[in-house]
Parts: sequence; C-alpha cells; structure tokens
Amino acid sequence: MRDAKREFMPLYSYLDRTTIAAHLADMAAKGWMLEKIGAWSWRYRRVEPQKLRFAVVFFPAASQFDPIPSEALETYRDYCAAAGWQLAAESAQVQIFYNEDENAVPIETDPAVELANIRRCMKKSFLGSYWALLALSLFQIIFQFQRIWTAPVDTLSSTASLSAILNWLPLDLLIAVELTRYYHWQRRAKAAAEAGSPLPDLRSIRWLSILVLVWFGVIILWLLASYWRSRGMFLLMVGMVLYMCLMNFLSLAAKDAMKHLHAPRWVNIAVTFGMIIALTVGGMAGMTALIFHNGTAWLEDHSPTETYEYRGMIWRVYDDPIPLRIEDLVETDYAQWSTEAQVDSSFLLTHETYTQRPRMDALDQPNLEYELVIMKAGFLYDLCKNDFISWVERDNGKLPPEHWDEYRLMDAPSWGAEDVYQLYYSGEPSNQFLVCWPDRMAEIKFDRDWTVTEDMMATAAEALKGGV
Repeated sequence: MRDAKREFMPLYSYLDRTTIAAHLADMAAKGWMLEKIGAWSWRYRRVEPQKLRFAVVFFPAASQFDPIPSEALETYRDYCAAAGWQLAAESAQVQIFYNEDENAVPIETDPAVELANIRRCMKKSFLGSYWALLALSLFQIIFQFQRIWTAPVDTLSSTASLSAILNWLPLDLLIAVELTRYYHWQRRAKAAAEAGSPLPDLRSIRWLSILVLVWFGVIILWLLASYWRSRGMFLLMVGMVLYMCLMNFLSLAAKDAMKHLHAPRWVNIAVTFGMIIALTVGGMAGMTALIFHNGTAWLEDHSPTETYEYRGMIWRVYDDPIPLRIEDLVETDYAQWSTEAQVDSSFLLTHETYTQRPRMDALDQPNLEYELVIMKAGFLYDLCKNDFISWVERDNGKLPPEHWDEYRLMDAPSWGAEDVYQLYYSGEPSNQFLVCWPDRMAEIKFDRDWTVTEDMMATAAEALKGGV
C-alpha cells in the first residue's frame, strides 16, 4: 500500500479558498493529508481517515527565499497552533492549515485585515510578475507582426516565427483573463470588507489553464516537427528544451537547499539567480563553441555530396533537385555544378530558394538563382509582391532618381503570368525578373551575361508555374 501520492496539475486559484478547503477535507476523509504544494503537483501522505476543516490564509511577510521557517512566520504558526490550527503545507505567502474542530474560530476574523493581507501578497507575487510577463509577451507579438509587415515572405514561411506568435497569444489570453478577474474580485472583496461580510472567493478556471497548457504542448511539438528534416537542428532544439528544464530543476534545487541551510533571504536570491545567469551564459557559450567547432553543415536539412579546397578554403558541393536548371536554358558542356535547394514552409506560405553555381575554379561559367513563393491564402498575394518590390527599392530614398533601382512592369506574354516586372539598375535593364502567377510568384536572376530570350522565359515559366 502506498504511503504517499501526488496530485498532478491541481490548477487551483489560491483565492478559491472554499473549493480548496472542501477538496482537502474530502482527501482527508479518504485518508490522505496534504503535505506539500507546488506549481505542478500537490503531495499527500497516508493518514487515518478523519474529518478535518481546512483554511487557506495569506502571510505577506513570507517569501519563497526565506529560511525554513522565518522567525515571523514561525511566530504566526505558533499563534495559529494555539487556536488548534496545524500547518499542512505552505508555498511562500500561502499557508494551508487544518483543524480537528469543525467549529473552531477562523484564523482570519477581520475581513478588512484579511483583504489587506491578500492584496499585499498579490502585489508581491502575482501582479508584478503578471504585468511584466504581459508586457514581454505583447512586445514579442508586436515584434513578430512588425516582421510580418516588413519581411512577410521570410516570416510567414517560417514555422519558428509563426510559433512565436502562437505561443504568446494563449499566454496573453490567460494573463488578461486572470488580471481582469482579480481586479473584479478585488472590488467585490472591498465592498464585502466595508460591510463586515466574509470575503468572496475567486473561482478557479481550471479548464482555461489546461487549454493553454495543451496549446503550448501542441505548438512545441509542431515546432520540433518542423525541424525534423534537419536532424542536427532537431536535436539542437530538443537539447535546448531539456537544458531549460535542467536549469529550472537546478535553480529550484538551489533555492530549496539555501532555505534548508537557513541562508538569509538575500543570499538565497543571489545564489538562485546567479545560478540561472551562469547556466544561461554557459549554455549559450557551449552552443556557440559547438557551432564554431563543427560549423553549421550539421544544422542543414540537406548534406553536401562532396567538398573541395580552393585557395585555402573548403567549399561544399550540393546535388539537390531543382525545378529549373541552366542546361534547360542554354547549351553547356560543364557538368560540375552545385545545386542547392532551401525550402521553408508553413500553413500560410511556402518559400523555395534555388541556386545553381559552378565550382570556384570555374567562375567563367554562368549562375542561376531564383525564389518561388507559393501563397496558400489569397490575401497574402499583394503583401508578398510588395515584399520583393520594396526590398529592391529599399535604398532609393538616399539616391537621386536617376540612380534608383526599381521593378518596372513589362509586357512579356511568354511567361504566361498576370504581371511581369523587370529590374532596372540606375535606368538600365537587368536580367532579374519578378513573375506573378495567380497563386505564386517567382523572382529569377538569370546570369548577367545572358541575353534572355522569349524561349528562355517560356522554359522558365513551364518549370516554375506548376511548382517543383
């Protein structure tokens, strides 16, 4: 028979005191006495089934960094014990007591004093952290939306960027709901205290907390799945998640160790946060050293087929399949090409980047570069087109008009597109084109030494218009 058990994810609001007291009384009646409360689990020990009365009270002077227990808290507990209230468990300012006498005098008898204690505790441990977290999350969301506006193609095709938004939104919702509910409860509690009535409870909304946790889990799994093509990046992300869990475990262990050693509050704070800072800096330094020592090739979602040395440097050769090749456009006897494909995809956009280059010892051979963006939502079409155009024209404001770089609309039916633009450098046409079909667009940079013909345009359109 087990002598201890855990209740995972209790998710009670500590201001939902009646519900907590009733739950703990029911557990005691079943032979389980609360022993320890934490953010993720409550621990019980086996006892003889008994009928007990529980109370949840707040002690503002307590801190999670205090020695066990502080002198003031020990005095307070002795006062409660004299009235028959024995400590069951505590978590910083939250103290949970039990009493065998169902008719015992409550620990808190003055609603005004009780409300003042609760407000001090909430201001110390709840409000500040929630407002700071809300400000941080809103900043992250605003930053990501700003990136969507300034670089929509890169941002909307990136699962990591979209997950940053989707991660913060449910947290914002939870914080906003909790803050709104608390301030509403505070007004009701103030009215009750002024009338000399017992303070109302702030009911728990466990389903919302569970929904947010499930959402976080789905987003993390989705993010990890997006890196599955690159085993190196996948393992790096998993390692980072595990390292953050380790940081959390070690910092909590350090805090508890300092408490049991009766270290002063300031020493505990210094050691705990010092360990967090040291582990963060150490982790970043270790990751930087790993990348510096091994390079970035192991993080890519594709591997080079070979490497070669040229002028003291090592160059990689790729053989990725690409939809349009130089051989499709011009005749060539050269065969030592490096073809590389980079594909980023989300539920909104797919952004494909392709290059075909010769070896460094054959730079007289042509180059071919092109990007293909496939919109999965029609409202993104103009946003993506403007992204390509604004990038080309980004520095025009610093130059006289005769030196502007700009895309000019052209008549080129060979592309079979709705709109075709050609890039002009300082008024001179180049071999770079932006081609817009109904559901996709391509930016193509033909070799600068080529004369781009109608046949070449038609060949490129045939390869890119229907996707890879």
